[in-house]
Amino acid sequence: MQTRLDKVRNHPLHKYLGVSKIDAKDGSAELFAIVNEAALNPSGNYHGGVVYMLCDVCAYCAVLSALPEGQDAVTHDIHISVLRPALENDSLEYRASIKKLGRSLCFIDVEVKSGEHLVATARVTKSLIGS
Repeated sequence: MQTRLDKVRNHPLHKYLGVSKIDAKDGSAELFAIVNEAALNPSGNYHGGVVYMLCDVCAYCAVLSALPEGQDAVTHDIHISVLRPALENDSLEYRASIKKLGRSLCFIDVEVKSGEHLVATARVTKSLIGS
C-alpha cells in the first residue's frame, strides 16, 4: 500500500519539475530538486510559481508526518519571499518545520537554499481536516 508521503513523492508534476527526493518525519520535511528547463521562466530563471508550489508541498509533507491517519491538511494561507534567483541545474534544498500545530490550523516555516545561499523563505498555514 502506498503511503500518503509516497503519493506526494511519486506525483508526476513534482517529478516533472525536478523533485528528486522527499523525506519527512516528526513535523519536519526535506525536499530536494534540480532546476530543470521545465521549471524556468521566460527569462531563464527558476520560476517563482514553482518556488511557491514546492514550498507548499514541503510544508504539506512536514504536516503529514505529524498527523494521524484520517486527518489531512489543505493550504489556508501562504507568504513567500524570493530572495535570489536560481538557475538551470542548481540543486535546491527545501526544509520545512512545524512551528505550531493546533486543533484546526498548523503553521509551518520553509527555507529554500542553493548550497549556502538562501533562495526563498515561506510561512505556510494549513487548515486541518478530517478526524
